Amino acid sequence: MKYIIGIDSGATSSEVVVFPVSESRIKGKLIKYLPINLNVQGFDETANRLVKIINDCSKTFGLQHAPYIAAGISGARNEKDRRKLEKYVTKSTGFRNIKVLPDTEIAFASVFEPLDKNCGIMIAGTGSILYFRNSKGELVRIGGWGRHIGDEGSGHWIAREALYKVTRSYDGREKQTALAQILKKEFCIDSSNIIKEVYHNGFEISKITRHVFRTAEAGDKISIEILKSAAENLLSHFIPLKNRVCKVALMGSLFSEEKLLMKYFTRLARLKYRKIQLIKPVYKPVWGAVKIAAAMANNKK
Repeated sequence: MKYIIGIDSGATSSEVVVFPVSESRIKGKLIKYLPINLNVQGFDETANRLVKIINDCSKTFGLQHAPYIAAGISGARNEKDRRKLEKYVTKSTGFRNIKVLPDTEIAFASVFEPLDKNCGIMIAGTGSILYFRNSKGELVRIGGWGRHIGDEGSGHWIAREALYKVTRSYDGREKQTALAQILKKEFCIDSSNIIKEVYHNGFEISKITRHVFRTAEAGDKISIEILKSAAENLLSHFIPLKNRVCKVALMGSLFSEEKLLMKYFTRLARLKYRKIQLIKPVYKPVWGAVKIAAAMANNKK
């Protein structure tokens, strides 16, 4: 019996599916693990977390034969890093049929087929990126440069903008916002300690993101401004597409869970990019890893 392990490792969690190749892909069991992001954890921790996932799955399911594994790893943009991860995991687990890919590639595979063209995925979660296949079949990445120099409109970007607005309100340069009260109540952060908490105590600013959405829904004008600006920044990923007729699937927690941002984004997209058809994915990105692993297994028949 041939087994498949499909892994989608993102910034907030990892999703894993394990089942026999002969089974329907819809019946696979979904398991949650710790997040993996090569840019955040670095190579050693990324490799160790990936090895743990594979070993745990092997033990839990009692895999008697080497599984076919496809792992989409956040931050694994460089092919050299991916091949190094494959070599490390093979040596640590003894499993040879493993393929490490960028998380964008498995997300793309969960929506589109290998020969589809003029199509892409727009991911908005902790980070943001547009992954697109043009009319020549070439894959193009737009955005996805990470929280320090990119990821415009993402969850991390929204949280950073919230802190920016709050500190300006402390100075009297910005209107008062409910976000300042949220910071004080939920995190014990105010003007007296915000620098220490953010710069020295490692405060995870992305924790603020969900509060921006809640205060915006309650009518806080500053929070609403932040989300409208986030929508505009996300839409800027479409600039290189110009007037191309194409399909783009909207993926990531900000699109799937936050109706307000989705409303602002789709409204702007219809005004500025009428030829782009926005679609809703049917399957989670982890199923793209499953499809790729299944293809690996079928090719070995």
